[in-house]
Amino acid sequence: MDTPANDFWSQFKDGWREARKQMGAAVYAAVNTETVRLAVTGLSRAGKTVFITSAVQNLLAMADGKGSLPKFDDHGISARLKKLGLLAATEDAPRFPFETNFAALAAAAPHWPPRTASLAEVAIKFVVRRRHSWGMDLLKQREITAEILDYPGEWLLDLPMLNQDFAAWSDETLKRMDTGLRVEPAKPFFDYLRTIDPDAPADGDVARKLYDLYLAYLFDARDRLGLRYLQPGGFLCAPPWPKTDAMIFAPLRLAPGRSFKPGSLGEMFRNRFDLYRTEMGTRFFDKHFRRFDRQIVLVDVLGALHGGPDVFEDTRLAVSRLAECFAYGGATLTNPFARGITKVMFAATKADHVPERQRDALQILLGRMAGGDIDSIREARVAVRTGALASVRCTIDDMAQVDGRNVAVVRGLPMGRDKQVRFYPGEVPLKPPGPDFWTGAFFELPVFQPPKLDASGESGVPHLALDDALFYLIGDRL
Repeated sequence: MDTPANDFWSQFKDGWREARKQMGAAVYAAVNTETVRLAVTGLSRAGKTVFITSAVQNLLAMADGKGSLPKFDDHGISARLKKLGLLAATEDAPRFPFETNFAALAAAAPHWPPRTASLAEVAIKFVVRRRHSWGMDLLKQREITAEILDYPGEWLLDLPMLNQDFAAWSDETLKRMDTGLRVEPAKPFFDYLRTIDPDAPADGDVARKLYDLYLAYLFDARDRLGLRYLQPGGFLCAPPWPKTDAMIFAPLRLAPGRSFKPGSLGEMFRNRFDLYRTEMGTRFFDKHFRRFDRQIVLVDVLGALHGGPDVFEDTRLAVSRLAECFAYGGATLTNPFARGITKVMFAATKADHVPERQRDALQILLGRMAGGDIDSIREARVAVRTGALASVRCTIDDMAQVDGRNVAVVRGLPMGRDKQVRFYPGEVPLKPPGPDFWTGAFFELPVFQPPKLDASGESGVPHLALDDALFYLIGDRL
């Protein structure tokens, strides 16, 4: 016959078993589950969508032992890895359209997938067999989730703004707008700006017209001229929050150190600029950057050379400002690095457009565009490196006769053509080129067709140095 004491001890033992079970599950989860978050972005036309698609497909194939990422094989990682598959979308961001993008690359008539212009993510779960378990079943294997997050490069270019006030940002922006290629598209904005008194009472119609003219300049500079360093990035690409009055401002001409009259247009624009920085800081940099572990910034260095001195200088400025922010851990910013980013890579894309001997030059040039030997920059929180890669290799190395001499070239199939061509890119300079470099055309930059791929994706995607980049960024966590 059960007594109250028996009932108590029976319930106590049941509760203790359940508590041990839950504790064991918690300990297992703490010891054996891990997430690494790789954020991917790129300056304009750098191939971010293709990078993510190729990275995901090659990671999946590598875990199946297909040798798609040789660097991981060299370090014995792929032999200990087994994929559990892609995960469903989370509430943090929409799912990156990986399957659709890979289908475009692997179609009967291969084509490049469309660019993405918003935050998205895709996640792969792996089981990793540990090298050493010391006889403990608990330590024989662990689960790791690799999250790859895609966001517009335009947003990243707002990072230097977080440490500027409205007057400093206006002065810097207007000086850039009044030089080189920018002068012509900026003329309508400057013509109207000359009629504006920042101390005049705030007027919604005037504010809207200034904003509209500035916005037209930004889109023209990006889409027609190929310029990269354009701010605010949230004007060019929908920001990660519902549109508010914070979006309605533009740079103004201001005397150094001046204060704004209460109720003036200048005060209104300064307040909106501050609100924009706060929104971008809290809605994106604080909310998402704090979750990132690793970051890669893709740069179309060849496209910048092809674009001419103004486009190249604009790209160099963007890379150097971002490298400075990353290299010093955002110490003077609102500290979006507070929790997470420990490794950053700046990578020159389209490395398959130059023959092998010039790929090192491409990487060296990118490092020098960042303002020095970026590979040597080390800070307690963030390590920064450069690389050169092709997410999808579309060419093979070849030789051709140019001006009566044999030169290294690449051979591939341009889009819309039915026959491969040999392509000589010219010489990639080892440092930002001087005036003499621009006296002749550098080269035409063809768009090559993706290679024929296995539609199942089982064998991965051919690439150049993608394995080196991924190994640097996440290899230690696998």
